[in-house]
Formats: sequence, C-alpha cells, structure tokens
Amino acid sequence: MKALIIKNLGKKFSNVWAIKDLNLELEQAEIFVLLGPNGAGKTTTLKLIAGLLHPTDGEIYIKGIDIQKEPLKAKALIGYIPDEPFIYNKLTGREFINFISGIYNVRIDNYEEKMEELFKKFEIGTWIDEFSESYSHGMKQKVIMCQLLLHDPDLILIDEPLVGLDPKSSKIVREIFLGLKERGKTLLICTHTLSFAKDIATRIGIINVGELKFVGNLKQLSRISGMKDIEDIYLKLSEESVT
Repeated sequence: MKALIIKNLGKKFSNVWAIKDLNLELEQAEIFVLLGPNGAGKTTTLKLIAGLLHPTDGEIYIKGIDIQKEPLKAKALIGYIPDEPFIYNKLTGREFINFISGIYNVRIDNYEEKMEELFKKFEIGTWIDEFSESYSHGMKQKVIMCQLLLHDPDLILIDEPLVGLDPKSSKIVREIFLGLKERGKTLLICTHTLSFAKDIATRIGIINVGELKFVGNLKQLSRISGMKDIEDIYLKLSEESVT
C-alpha cells in the first residue's frame, strides 16, 4: 500500500492558485524531499496533506484513507512539524510533550525512559522544565522533534527541519531521519538546505509556481538537467520550470 497518494490536488486563495494539479505517490520507507523557491507552494502542500487546509480540488489518501472523508483516522497516522514550531508559552517543554503524547494516546510502556533517551540525544538540559516562552527557535525544534518521535507516526511531514539547529543537532536529525526510513516510516520534507537533501533523499521533487515540475532520484535529475552538483541541478531545473 502506498504511504501517500495525491491526485489532481489544487488550492486556490482568492483568484490565485497556490497549488495546481499536483499528483504524487510516495512509497513506504521513502524520504521524499520537496525543493522550490519561496512562494512555490511547498508549505501549502504540507498543510493540505496534514489536513490543516482544505483543498479546492483533488484528493489525498494516507495509506488508503481519504483525509477529507475520514480526517481523524488519517491524521492519526501523520506527524507534522511546521517551519515555525509552536509550543504553548505557559507550558514547559516536558508538559507540552506529555500533552501532545496524551492526545495521540502514546503507550506508557517505557515512556519516561524513551523521553529521557531523546533528551540525552538532543542534549536537552534543565530548560525543558522552564516555560517555553523563553525558548529559542532551535530549542522549540528539539521539543517538537521529541514529541514526534514519541508519537511514532507512519507519515512524517516536516517543513525546514534544520532551521535554528546547531551543526551537531543537524547531524543527529539526519541520522534519525535515516533511521526512521529503515523502520519503514515515510518522510516528506521541505527544505532549502540542498546538502541535506542530497544526503537523505530517496527522491527529490522540484516545485515552482504551485506545480510539481520534476520528480526523480538525484541520478535521474542530474541526467535531465545535464548537471552533477545538487546546487547546479536545482538552479537549472527551477529556472526551467518557469520558462
């Protein structure tokens, strides 16, 4: 069964199509990286899949479940990290993780042990018990990542995962994502960090002006573009997509 199927997806704001006629299928245990310039439609695509926006046209299926017809059932399979991680200001990071884990009915077996392992991995200190209103972007990102890994969703949607993270934490995130893939999880990631895309992507999609223009692995995109370096491939294909 496909992890994700998108058919003829479109989203219109006023008279402008943010996403138009988007078709995509993701296999289980795949890391799909979506590249594109600002305003290309990356974040809108993730929000549509996560059920945070309603499509103007088209269908979205999460492991065969129509997200419009069975939203709660579909969303139970999804984990979503936005580009601006949100935590309630008057909750500590630990309280927020407990709160979200409760919503998703995370099993309590070894819960505290798993959480402390994640805290150690991300080098989370005593600040986890301080109100999140004092957190930096990177600190919030670490908390959201811990919550996601405890929730253990099948389809993981992430918008700019490395923003605010130091090099060591970025390396840890890269290793975690590859580990999730090995466990059969499917990841759809939007990023501007091309080196990160090169390191982890099973396939890459290039989106511009709301349309998915190119999809393939790095070797295929290199052949299409005539370029070898990931940066040159991206620049060449993103320029071609608007001509």
